[in-house]
Amino acid sequence: MTPAKLQPDQNSALLDILSHAEVYSEVRNFRNQGTLGKYGPPFNHLDGEPSTSPALQALLSKFVLTLPGLRDVSKEFWQERIYVIIEDFEKAELSESFDKGNLGIRKTLATAASALIEYPVRGVFGGLEKPVGDDGYREYDLTNPEDLSKGFRDFVHHAVYGDVIDDLIAKVAETDKLSEHLPIVQAAHEFILVK
Repeated sequence: MTPAKLQPDQNSALLDILSHAEVYSEVRNFRNQGTLGKYGPPFNHLDGEPSTSPALQALLSKFVLTLPGLRDVSKEFWQERIYVIIEDFEKAELSESFDKGNLGIRKTLATAASALIEYPVRGVFGGLEKPVGDDGYREYDLTNPEDLSKGFRDFVHHAVYGDVIDDLIAKVAETDKLSEHLPIVQAAHEFILVK
């Protein structure tokens, strides 16, 4: 018997579920003292040991540590200053239980942080499929929700694989009227407003 193959929407849903669970678990693990010592670079870490927070560590390494200004920061800054700040949060013993019927502070912070972080994690681990065909821009009906959704997806694809951002910047330098921008930009703008 061959295992059933997941459909693309099932793969996407599974990635959503797993990334949410993983990020929440990694953020929540900071309640345990010593978690940061097993986190990975740029913090103190034993060579050869896998990171206990692979999703968070991947985001930090791929994005934060490559930013101008942060990429030149010394290891001592991360290992001595930032490490101490995060370690103090670990030692703070913020409430995790339900206090008088309300969520505790630690659980609230972990939930909020993981909700924000899980989206870039999905992007890093899931990637963005390169569109097949349709290299140009098309027209969108700004009153049709399906067209707005398609326009936003097209905008994201062209931002990653094309030059829609360059086109947008050039047009912004010329005019401040949205109606004079490319249809793909107008559709993405309307989608963001509705969402």
